[in-house]
Amino acid sequence: MSKIKLYTTLFRNFIYFGTAAFLMKLFPQHNLKIRKWAARKSIPTFIEGFEIVGDVDETADLFISNHQNMVDIPIIEYLLPNTDLSWVAKRELGDIFLFGNLLTKSGAILIDREDKKSLIELLKSAKERFEKGQHLVIFPEGTRNKNPKQLLPFKAGAKLVAEKYNLRVQPILLLGIDEIITFEPLKIKRGVLKVVFLISREAKKGTDWYKRVEEEMQKVVENYYREKEKK
Repeated sequence: MSKIKLYTTLFRNFIYFGTAAFLMKLFPQHNLKIRKWAARKSIPTFIEGFEIVGDVDETADLFISNHQNMVDIPIIEYLLPNTDLSWVAKRELGDIFLFGNLLTKSGAILIDREDKKSLIELLKSAKERFEKGQHLVIFPEGTRNKNPKQLLPFKAGAKLVAEKYNLRVQPILLLGIDEIITFEPLKIKRGVLKVVFLISREAKKGTDWYKRVEEEMQKVVENYYREKEKK
């Protein structure tokens, strides 16, 4: 993408999300519609299309996804147009200009990963979100992963929440985002993003369901890059 198109795309997205943040502050009762509108306007500016494998489980209480990029959040909002999502993210993200405002206004749960009390806060806040009819999204790796071919070890947060409330969990994989948009260095190359919705499962205490999910997700990642290398 040329520099002119690159900065035009960034400016358009700044306008979309700036408008969304402003409207969410004025009309909090329309939070969901405004968020989904921003995602619908933004995503096509840098993603040409989607190759989707599997189906969304609309009965899932918790979605877990790999995490490489800040745009993972609007992408998943776009992919789940009828689902009211509450994001679990590190507290520092709430301080980022514009992006942080969007997170807080959307009802995100911002936690301090260094504070052990944050898990208690997470459990309490998660219950409140479920009572409002929202669905949680957690990045189990805990932070953005700079190596797209290898998932980071999963943190305990998603497992604790899922088992505490007997949740139905669906894993999502976003594959190839590193070839479409990066911020270090800044580049956008419009392309097709592969999205895999794995089969959802019940989170049962005393089983290895979480470890199995991690292994299944890693296997899909490895297969994706193995096939790419063959081409």
